[in-house]
Amino acid sequence: MKVDLLAPLSGRVVALDDVPDPVFSERMAGDGVAIDPDPGPEGRPATVVAPCDGRLTVLFPGGHALAVTTSAGLEVIVHLGLDTVELGGEGFEALVHQGDGVRAGQPLVRFDLMAVRTRGKSALSPVLVAASADVVGISVTHRTSVEAGRDTLISVVLKDRDG
Repeated sequence: MKVDLLAPLSGRVVALDDVPDPVFSERMAGDGVAIDPDPGPEGRPATVVAPCDGRLTVLFPGGHALAVTTSAGLEVIVHLGLDTVELGGEGFEALVHQGDGVRAGQPLVRFDLMAVRTRGKSALSPVLVAASADVVGISVTHRTSVEAGRDTLISVVLKDRDG
């Protein structure tokens, strides 16, 4: 079974190996790719959208990180910026609640890139597939930039549950 994950943010695609945080670059939290978000028109906050249909199983207080779990049990983690937990929610506005069902492309969080950057944090945002015995393989887009809710960012192959 193949699951395509949409880009949760618009921006430039960055390999995990190039993320300056070992938790992500060494794939301790899962495998995937990162997005360096576009600043958007007039510095308005970016809208983070659901990468797939599922349930919002994690929404950290402050809104800097979230996870969506599909009906097949695939967990997709989106971490908005690096070291942004230190902002205590400044620059983030949750639009949904933990436990909500979500649809691919649905707005989840507003992410004020300017507020994050002026506080000295990186807006570089890893998108990860959590390690699971059901994940057979993942492939990331070859595109250099993606549009939120439109472009496939990661394709995941899962074990066939019938076999």
